[in-house]
Amino acid sequence: MKILFLVPPETESLESSVPKALEGGKGYYPKLGLMYVAAYYEKVSGNTPVFIDCPPENVSEADLLTRFKEIQPDLVAMSIMTFNLLDALQSARVLKRENPNVKICLGGPHVNMYPKETLNLPEIDYVVFGEGEPIFTQLATTLDKEGGDSDALKSIKGLGWKRDGVAHINPAETELLDLDTLPNPARHLVDVSKYVHIIGEGRQFFTIQATRGCPAACSFCDIRKTTFRCRSAENVVEEIEELVAMGVDDLFFVDDTITINKKNLLKICELIVERGIKINYKISARVDTVTPELLAALKRSGCYRIHYGIESATPRHLAYLQKGQTPEKVERACKWTRQAGIGFFAYMMIGIPHETREEMMATVDLAKRLKPDYAQFSICTPYPKTELYFEMLKEGIVTEDYWQRFAENPTPQFKIKFWNKDFTEEELRKIQDECHARFYRQAGYIMKQMAKVKSWEDFSAKVRMGTKILTSRLSFG
Repeated sequence: MKILFLVPPETESLESSVPKALEGGKGYYPKLGLMYVAAYYEKVSGNTPVFIDCPPENVSEADLLTRFKEIQPDLVAMSIMTFNLLDALQSARVLKRENPNVKICLGGPHVNMYPKETLNLPEIDYVVFGEGEPIFTQLATTLDKEGGDSDALKSIKGLGWKRDGVAHINPAETELLDLDTLPNPARHLVDVSKYVHIIGEGRQFFTIQATRGCPAACSFCDIRKTTFRCRSAENVVEEIEELVAMGVDDLFFVDDTITINKKNLLKICELIVERGIKINYKISARVDTVTPELLAALKRSGCYRIHYGIESATPRHLAYLQKGQTPEKVERACKWTRQAGIGFFAYMMIGIPHETREEMMATVDLAKRLKPDYAQFSICTPYPKTELYFEMLKEGIVTEDYWQRFAENPTPQFKIKFWNKDFTEEELRKIQDECHARFYRQAGYIMKQMAKVKSWEDFSAKVRMGTKILTSRLSFG
């Protein structure tokens, strides 16, 4: 059986709560989840699949069709978020027009939330929900050996499938994977040089994952209160060594909160130093999960930036979002981070239900006071199946389950809404632009960033980012 793992061309992606100028300026991140599934399938089956990541490879729809004809796969697998569901469906239609017998399998965050709705879409033959590595591999090997026998498909937990046009959703797989047993992502199937991040610290960028899950309760997040698991420090550092051998010198740990298990992270830092590994890397963390000791170890081992979800300067809005943190904890963690010599990226949020314009500006003032390297002001958006979405439905702020409607009937006409009773979408976008302008145009910010330039590549990256920010409709002083 020939299998194609596909990241589809970006043709009809939904707009997010981040300004287009910033969203489109970050470069291309590897699709690590899909690479894990490809690696697991390759290890178990002994077959080498094909992997096409269209956006970084600049593969158009026409180019994809040409390569599809050359490969002639039997099964095409895509991992999707709600934002690129339309892209995946468009590619599925194009490929099925060329070969009606090809099977399409979708997995990923959107499918985890809407397995039956996704399977009911005419372009889709199979869905995988849950941790996809073993589930997809069972599907592929079953199709190879049994030819899609119904009894065989029924036995695969976490699988959705069709027979004679009727959708069948099997029970979910409840047993979680031992992360140390997973093979490293199938990076050998892609061109590593195609992945870039314009505000990185090295020449070659890639991603890595040391943990899964997050025990925090943030109401806007779709993985809130999920089981947190770690790979062993030795397992992680061995992968870092493999990446360095491939020429990677800039890593981003895509873990939601890698700092939950401080002991394991400290061991990772120690091993990097002990083995003399030269690597630059950045992580994401909650402000209440860092300590001076941990920050010092991170700095010694190559950490140059931490991404903090700060959100708001107002305690009542932090409580509404169930962040479990205070402005005081935020300021303390950011102070410690600066003292450790590590930069940080501040994720801020405006347009929270019941928030006034003055409170939004207070959040900008907090960001300016914290002095992060970068700040991003997103508009509070209730994403599907989040606690925030259900709460806003309950309050009547969101007047209909419009994400459910989109899942059942995804169309290009769909537009994400911000659902704020006090401000129109246009007003929120203007305020968002003003927030970015007030932060990035503050006296001394540009000179401070230029003083940190280490190379021509670093200078070029900062200029590109700055140009995008200052030309993205930012007309405020």
